[in-house]
Amino acid sequence: MSKLPRLGFIGVGTITEALITGMCVGGEQRATFLLSPRNADTAKRIAERYTFAKVARDNQAVIDGSDIVFLAVRPQVAADVLSTLTFRPDQRVVSLIATFDVARLRTLVAPVTAIARVTPMPAVARRLGPLTLYPPTPEIARLLEGLGQLVQLEKESDLDALWAVTGLMGSYFGFLAEIGAWLSRQNLEDDQIRPYLAAMFEALGVTAAERATEGFDRLIVEHSTPGGLNEQALRELQAAGWTGLISQALDLIHARVLGRATLADRLGQQDSQVSFKR
Repeated sequence: MSKLPRLGFIGVGTITEALITGMCVGGEQRATFLLSPRNADTAKRIAERYTFAKVARDNQAVIDGSDIVFLAVRPQVAADVLSTLTFRPDQRVVSLIATFDVARLRTLVAPVTAIARVTPMPAVARRLGPLTLYPPTPEIARLLEGLGQLVQLEKESDLDALWAVTGLMGSYFGFLAEIGAWLSRQNLEDDQIRPYLAAMFEALGVTAAERATEGFDRLIVEHSTPGGLNEQALRELQAAGWTGLISQALDLIHARVLGRATLADRLGQQDSQVSFKR
């Protein structure tokens, strides 16, 4: 049996836990894991769950004990954290930091030259959802294979665009919450509303996945009887500018991924609606 790769994680939050969990589904062990200690509760939980996961004394110890280093720190602190660490030239770095391209990372993790970027979603813990990798890297792909729909990209700009779209996860659940609030005002109970909405949108998601090659415009037509309820709902939302706002939000998120965010965005402030074109 070949030696398992040693994976180190600088930053141990939701995505790190999801990745490790996904790699270990069904008792599988693809690697050993060395975790930074800052998020102590999450790191401890992972180490208690898997005997081949350990918490390091500090971030440098993670680097020293790893072959492949995953960077999962927040963009706001990434440069400060990484600038204090010493990497080895034989290591690989896998970045989960949305707003740092390979060129910027190269200056922070030198002398490392083998750098990849990965965009996982929390659902990889259950081996669901999309998972992107740039550039195509067989060693990293073997670690990620089966954790979701793995898409290997030749162009970093493609990864940046897809990464922007992951910014709509919270909006999706906000959409469901708004529908649920409307149903509550119609005097339905939560134990009726939530299972109904979850089942309805799960079915739509399955349909979209099964027929993705056909294009979503065709599904719109098939799910919108002329003169029917679905046709009316889409027409009303389009007239209100709802669909256009999605594109505008994605433009702002994409700019942030590319590093063109405003100071307010970089500081994590919430009053960005003023940037929308009305």
